[in-house]
Amino acid sequence: MNATSLTELRTGTAPDGAVDDKLEQIRDLLYGEFKREHDSRLKSLEAQVKELEAGLHRKLDAIQARVDAMATEHTTERRTSFDELSRSIFELGDRIRRISHG
Repeated sequence: MNATSLTELRTGTAPDGAVDDKLEQIRDLLYGEFKREHDSRLKSLEAQVKELEAGLHRKLDAIQARVDAMATEHTTERRTSFDELSRSIFELGDRIRRISHG
């Protein structure tokens, strides 16, 4: 086994790979659990954000569909009203002609 001694680590005589491995082990011991918990919480939050985004998109699509339906309904009502007004004006004009020729 090629264990690096503490003296070798302090003096810098240990091979670079061994120093890196030891430092990584120390980091994992000190911060590993925190990092794993942090990563887990971050993934959970990301999943929640994606879920919220999907829900928001569904709601916005439903709102857009309702607005489109209302716009179509309004356009139809406006055309119907315009047609009725046109007929009334035509009938009024016809009555006026009949009265004046009467």
